[in-house]
Amino acid sequence: MSPLARTSPASLRIALRRTPKQTRGFGLHHLKEHTEHHNMPFGYADKRKFGAKYAGAAVTFFSVPFIAVGYQLRKSSGAV
Repeated sequence: MSPLARTSPASLRIALRRTPKQTRGFGLHHLKEHTEHHNMPFGYADKRKFGAKYAGAAVTFFSVPFIAVGYQLRKSSGAV
C-alpha cells in the first residue's frame, strides 16, 4: 500500500493549505548577511591584474597537454 493511500484526507488538506510563510527555515543565515559574497579564495578588486593572472593561468593550463604530446612524440621518434 502506498504512503499516500495510508494518509488521512484531513492531513492532506492541512498540508495543501500551508503557505510559504508557514514553512520553517533552518536559520543558517539572515537575508542581510547573505547579500554580500566573500567566498572566493582570491581577490579580484583590481580587474586588470585579475584578468592578466586569469589569462596566464588559462594559457598555461591549456598548453600543458600540447607540450606533453610534443614531448612524447619527440621521445618516441628518437627511440626508433
